[in-house]
Amino acid sequence: MANNNDKPEDGRAAAAARAKPRGNDRPFDLWLHKQLHAMYDEIASEPLPDDLLNLIEKDAAEQEKGGSDEPPKE
Repeated sequence: MANNNDKPEDGRAAAAARAKPRGNDRPFDLWLHKQLHAMYDEIASEPLPDDLLNLIEKDAAEQEKGGSDEPPKE
């Protein structure tokens, strides 16, 4: 059964992902960790597209106005 010890908390995913592996990790886990970082670190560090940023900003502005993200009730 999996435990929650490896899950990042409080939005600190980047710091947790870059943390050095613990000494008790199995060789496969170390290999997988290294390979995943080699494949995805460059992609994860790319900036968000402008279209996505605009959508996020628009949604945040609507939330400040008191809008709701729930669909209208009929």
